[in-house]
Amino acid sequence: MQIIFRNVKTNQELIMPVTPSDFYVEDGRQVESLDMTDTGQVNLPGLKSLFNEQKEFLLPSSDRNYTSSGWTGEPYAVVDQLVEWSNNGDVLRLIVTDTPVNFPVLLGPVRHGQKDGTGDVYVTLELRRYRELQEEATETNQNTGNKTRAEPQGKKEETSYTVVKGDTLWGIARRTYGDPNLAWKLAEFNGVKNANLIYPGQVVKLPDKGSL
Repeated sequence: MQIIFRNVKTNQELIMPVTPSDFYVEDGRQVESLDMTDTGQVNLPGLKSLFNEQKEFLLPSSDRNYTSSGWTGEPYAVVDQLVEWSNNGDVLRLIVTDTPVNFPVLLGPVRHGQKDGTGDVYVTLELRRYRELQEEATETNQNTGNKTRAEPQGKKEETSYTVVKGDTLWGIARRTYGDPNLAWKLAEFNGVKNANLIYPGQVVKLPDKGSL
């Protein structure tokens, strides 16, 4: 399992060099409790919950047997990238490989420092799930049973990704949609005859999942 951050705007990817021992996300809808005069307390569906988590990551000062492949041992280069994304307010895809977790987040302030004299850097990230306002219809009024009109949905923009050495359509489909089996449909969408054969520099269009 690896934890990957991918910038939605630039397609830059950052693979965290060490996977934490545990990782949790929160998904679903909140429950609201109301006190009714005649019936007592009742529970009703509330608003959709937004994932909000703080997580500490280790950035080793050198390549070690437990770091991800290709780790350069430059922890502050990673810190600088995370701080830049936080300052810019960039939307990132939080991807946890081998799991269904693949959703947009914003980074809060990036806390970082050293604590054991080895040069290793510990960084604490505040991860807040991002939700575009136009994607959400106005919530149903649960108290009255009256439904308000949903706001018009804007057409989702199509993004693209430039292939680098080592990429496969399977990996791109897994990172983007959380489902590597969509590689065949992604190949068909892009006019790629052989889903197992893509080249560095090739631009792959990444439509909304529902368009595949």
